[in-house]
Amino acid sequence: MTLKNSYQVFGDKDAIENKKPIAITFGNFDGVHEGHFYLIQELKKMSKNIPIVVVTFDPHPATFFSGGVAKPLLNTLSDKVSLLLKSGVNTVIIQEFTNDFAMLTADEFCLWLKDNFNIQAVMLGHDFCYGKQRKGNFDHMKLFAEKEHWEIRQTQPFKLYDDKVVSSSFVRQVLSDGNAEDAEKLLSRPYFLPGVVVKGDQRGRLMGFPTANIELDDILVVPKYGVYACYVEIDSNGILLPAVMNCGVRPTIASGLKLQIEAHILDFSDDIYSRKVKFHLKKFIRGEMKFTGIDQLKEQITKDVQQARSFLMDNLNEQVNKL
Repeated sequence: MTLKNSYQVFGDKDAIENKKPIAITFGNFDGVHEGHFYLIQELKKMSKNIPIVVVTFDPHPATFFSGGVAKPLLNTLSDKVSLLLKSGVNTVIIQEFTNDFAMLTADEFCLWLKDNFNIQAVMLGHDFCYGKQRKGNFDHMKLFAEKEHWEIRQTQPFKLYDDKVVSSSFVRQVLSDGNAEDAEKLLSRPYFLPGVVVKGDQRGRLMGFPTANIELDDILVVPKYGVYACYVEIDSNGILLPAVMNCGVRPTIASGLKLQIEAHILDFSDDIYSRKVKFHLKKFIRGEMKFTGIDQLKEQITKDVQQARSFLMDNLNEQVNKL
């Protein structure tokens, strides 16, 4: 099958446009977690100082094969590209996951690589499969690579605490448990929710705790409903503002059961409507609760703020170095 080029190149475009020798790897890289960093570092070791290239896919294949029902992701596409480039990758290629691309056989996938890139080294993740019905694997590509004189290797599963394999699904699991601190270990940074500040119903302001309400940039993994200590970053400026984030349907004051994500930034009063922000999750404080009335809610929010303030002020200096 002849496949029309349908990819975008970010970072060092010269290496791709001029067919320079590259070291390459492939995958969804959702979350850009410690397992991905391990894969990239192993590829660097075998690259002999040629550019490191990551090929990833949009939409996520799981979304494509579900008939377009969006799979909640750990990153927006733009954040994924940014995180990969920060990790030391020279070039990120976003391949459009179309029907034609999905129908490539394992042999055709390898030919697509050969036709588009000047590959010298390939590193495959321990569980990476490719081609129609996922029939392509390391053994298949190794046979092709030997004919093309590509150096090829495969990583072992990367494990952290409790001897568990680090994966995107594992990150989702710990977030669903509200475990922001374990998510940070798996990601090597706090999990963040990016979005635009939109007008809310002003209930927080009336109670003395004004909040920045966000509309998420994409369909993202939402952590366990509840209250979190977090940092708010405005316009990706690197300045971390201590805050308390609430994520949930606000059962005490709302009737529509609509998800709302909002943060009360401590000691802050600037107007940031329509600004781009990121909520960096640091610690789960408590689960979502329904109170008997506004007074009881205000009392609990006061306690939440005190707890978050104490935790965040102790960790602020440490956190600046991780962003």
